[in-house]
Amino acid sequence: MAVKWRFLLGGTLVLCMLWACSSVPGYRGPVSENFDGERFRNLAPEYREKSLGDLLRWVFNREREEQWRWLPLEAGPALPPARVREGLTVTFINHATVLVQVDGINILTDPIWSHRTSPVSWLGPQRYHDPGVRFEDLPPIDYVVISHNHYDHMDLPSLQRLWERDQPTVVAGLGNRKLLAGAGIEKVVELDWWQPLAVNGQLTIHGVPAQHWSTRTRLDTNRTLWMGYVFASSEGPILFAGDTGLGPHFALINERFGPMQLSLLPIGAYLPRWFMRDNHLSPADALEAHRILQSRQSMAIHFGTFPLGDDGQTATVARMLEVRDRAGLAAEVFWVPVPGGIYGVGAQLVSLHASYR
Repeated sequence: MAVKWRFLLGGTLVLCMLWACSSVPGYRGPVSENFDGERFRNLAPEYREKSLGDLLRWVFNREREEQWRWLPLEAGPALPPARVREGLTVTFINHATVLVQVDGINILTDPIWSHRTSPVSWLGPQRYHDPGVRFEDLPPIDYVVISHNHYDHMDLPSLQRLWERDQPTVVAGLGNRKLLAGAGIEKVVELDWWQPLAVNGQLTIHGVPAQHWSTRTRLDTNRTLWMGYVFASSEGPILFAGDTGLGPHFALINERFGPMQLSLLPIGAYLPRWFMRDNHLSPADALEAHRILQSRQSMAIHFGTFPLGDDGQTATVARMLEVRDRAGLAAEVFWVPVPGGIYGVGAQLVSLHASYR
């Protein structure tokens, strides 16, 4: 009976995805180093794209590390400031959603306030804690950066709420403008890897490579570009790595921009390794990326909110703390944040409730 329901659930999810996303457009443009005229590709020659068969093999043979449960958040002692004119402040909200405040500009990464990460509101992976900052408590958002079009990173309901409230400029990889415009978002800038977007005299947003993939349905795989971002600021370069596996792009980013002042690095959805390795960092991989980037400080993201891999809700945090401590890094060098944690980079924690120890 359990197998029957798994097939029924899987079939329903596939039908919902095809219904919601069959019209997702692909990029049309010249052939380049990372685009063959139809689909985008990763830098690593050994990268292996997972097939539908691989996906089904994982889905029907899952061995979850632990049972996820709802974790209520403790009330934080502070809210993010309205603006940061001097210094750099970052607030971990949930998943890959981080508020970056620098040079008087408020940037939000991969915003998601929805209860589920899915094409429909009633099915799909659900969240297991509230966002660390209520939507209503966000300061005005100037720029939103989107790493790729997966539902947990490009959440259209959250983007529509932000557009209705603040009309921010939304920055995304090549091929994503049409989908966003169809959701009513009028200010969209598409970037290629290594392409800059000047914000003001002090701040520039650069698209940079990531090792991942894109799809809203299996019919449009890799037809839009995935990426990370470097915010070149008066406080130094800040990397939002997006969703990524460990690949040659980290060394290239370091070569081009120098040591990072801060790196936002994903650590979740990394099990099973045979399936996730190419596309998701493990805690140990994130520590290696921190080293390659020569990052002065790093923050773990993309964990503990949605059960997207077989890794556990709390086990991922424990493993990150273990590998960090074994490497001899202080908690202030590689943060493992609690949702709602507010950090002043290069300084002590701004928030009293900010970090796992």
